[in-house]
Amino acid sequence: MHGTNVSSNQIFLSDGKFEKKSVDKFTVNAPPNFSPLTALDIGHDNSGFGPGWYLDKVVVDCPSTGIKQTFPCNNWLADDEGDRRIERRLKEDLSLPKTRRSTVPWYIWVYTSDKKGAGTHAQVILVLYGYDGKSKNIKLERNPNSLKQGQCNQYKVDINDVGIPFKLRVSLNDNNLSHSWHLDRIEMQNLKTNEQYTFHCGRWLSKTEDDKQIIRELPATGPLISSPLPVVKYIVDVYTGNKPNASTDANVFINIYGECGDTGVRPLEYSLQNKRKFQRNEIDTFIIEAVLLKQIRKIRIGHDGTGAGSGWFLNRVEIRPEHQPYGPVTFVCDRWLAIDEDDRQIVRELIPTQDSHNTIYRVKIKIDDVFQAMTDADEHLQIFGEKADTDKIHLTTFNNPIDTFESGRTDSSTFQYHDLGKIGHNGKGSTPEWFLDSIEIYVPTH
Repeated sequence: MHGTNVSSNQIFLSDGKFEKKSVDKFTVNAPPNFSPLTALDIGHDNSGFGPGWYLDKVVVDCPSTGIKQTFPCNNWLADDEGDRRIERRLKEDLSLPKTRRSTVPWYIWVYTSDKKGAGTHAQVILVLYGYDGKSKNIKLERNPNSLKQGQCNQYKVDINDVGIPFKLRVSLNDNNLSHSWHLDRIEMQNLKTNEQYTFHCGRWLSKTEDDKQIIRELPATGPLISSPLPVVKYIVDVYTGNKPNASTDANVFINIYGECGDTGVRPLEYSLQNKRKFQRNEIDTFIIEAVLLKQIRKIRIGHDGTGAGSGWFLNRVEIRPEHQPYGPVTFVCDRWLAIDEDDRQIVRELIPTQDSHNTIYRVKIKIDDVFQAMTDADEHLQIFGEKADTDKIHLTTFNNPIDTFESGRTDSSTFQYHDLGKIGHNGKGSTPEWFLDSIEIYVPTH
C-alpha cells in the first residue's frame, strides 16, 4: 500500500479463497497516515495448479479516517492470459470516492451480574446514541469464555463519532428461550478524549425472566453528563380496524422516533388485554421501555408477512409516556398493511395526527441487473424540496421482507410528509456502493 509519503511492506493476504464472483475481506493494521492511499500493488507468487486470477477491484476502507477508496483492476494476473503479468499497480477510481464520518476507538467493559444463571452465550448487540448521531450495530465478539456469571469482559471497538453519548441500547440477537443474561452494567472509554461513561442496568435480558424482554436501554452517566435522561415506560395502544379480515397473526413491530433518537425496532409481543393480538375492532396495549425520547415525531410500524392471511387493517396507534410532561400522541393510519391490498405495503411511517396536513409520495427504486449491483448496507433516501426536506427515510420501510436490495429488483413504498414543494437535491453526498437504475417519485395529490 502506498500513501503520500510512506509505503507499507508486502502484506500477505492469507486465508483468502479468491473464488469466482466472491468477495474476500481482510483486516490490515497500518498507521492512519496511509489514508488516503495513492496507489496499491497487488499480485501473487504464481504457485499451485491454475494460479491465474482475474481481479475485478480492491476496496480499501479506513474507519479511523472515514475514507473508502476503490481501486479497479478488471484484468488477469496470470502468466498465460492477457499481458502475462502476475503483479499490477492499481490507481484509485476518483469517480467513486466515499467519505463517511470517521470512527473513534473505544474500550468497552461488560459486567455480567453475580447471580445464578446470569451468564449467556447469545450474541450481544450494542447501539450507542449521542448528540451527534448514533452508531451502527456493535456486535460483541463471541467466545466460550465470555459473559459468564460475575465476569468482566473487555472489548475494543471502532465506533462512528456520536459526540457525547446519552444512551446505550443492549439486546440479545437470540430468541432461544434458554438464553438469559443478567447485565449489571457497561462502562465505556473514548480513547480519543479519555472520557468515561457508565451505563447501569441491573436487570435480565430474557424471554423467561423479569418482563420477558431481550432489549434494554441504559442512560449514560459520567462527568460530562449533569442530568442523565430517565428510563420511561411508553404505553402503546394499537387499534385494529373494523373491516372484514382486518385481523393478523403476523409478527408486528414498531419503532418510535423522537427528539432524542428512537427506540429501535421493538416486537409487539405481549398485549395487556388479549391473548390473541390484533383482532378485528380490538385494542391491544403494549409497554415499551426506553430512555426518554422527549417529543415524539413519528413511528414506523409493520409486520413480517408471516402466516395465512397476514394482511392487517390498522386504524390508529396512540402513545403516551408514563409520568412525563409530554402528552399522548395519536397516529392515524386507516390503511391496509398487506401484500394483496391497497398499495401492497406491509410497513408504514406515520406522523402525529395534529401534523397530518401532508402530501402522499409514492417512491419506486430499481436496482440495475448487473453483477454485484445489490447491497446489504444500511440504505436510506432523503427527498429535498423547495419548501422543506424529509428526514432520512430508511429503506427497510419499503415492501422488502429480506431487507436487502437485489439486482434487477424494484422496491416501492408510500410516505406521507408536509408538502415539500418542487423536488430536487442538495448537491451533496457521495456515490452509493450499489448500482442504482432509477428512482420514481409520484405525488398523486398534486
